[in-house]
Amino acid sequence: MKQKKLSATVAEFIEISHERKLDRVSADADIREIISTMADTEHARLLYVVNKEQKLLGVISTGHLARNLLMHMQGPELDNLCLINSITSETAVDFIDRPLMTTYLSETMESILKRMIAANIKEIPILDNQGHLVGNITLMDILHICADDILSS
Repeated sequence: MKQKKLSATVAEFIEISHERKLDRVSADADIREIISTMADTEHARLLYVVNKEQKLLGVISTGHLARNLLMHMQGPELDNLCLINSITSETAVDFIDRPLMTTYLSETMESILKRMIAANIKEIPILDNQGHLVGNITLMDILHICADDILSS
């Protein structure tokens, strides 16, 4: 990567990063498949929901999934609409977290880092120009790769 790693693009990150398994499910995956896939996830806290063309539809976070499945443990302050949504959720699309922050191959590490910090996001999916999921990048990835730039600024 270039001397100034914060100015490097996501495409450059993907070139040097180890190939990481992206845990994904189809839009029509049921709750058992979602839980099973998430349980087998190595590093990420996100499960990617994709369509048949592998275009990203959204993500399911472990926290969001747990809040939906364990709603009965959240106490009396439950919102009726939230309760109805939880009860009627059947497929991966129903559990998607919103809004979704993504990045593209041309974005710089510095730009991503600023957006992730501002939104308090720890992991972000990487898309190609057609919207296909091609990777992900975590806050720790950026801190590790750009440590020299970050510490010298």
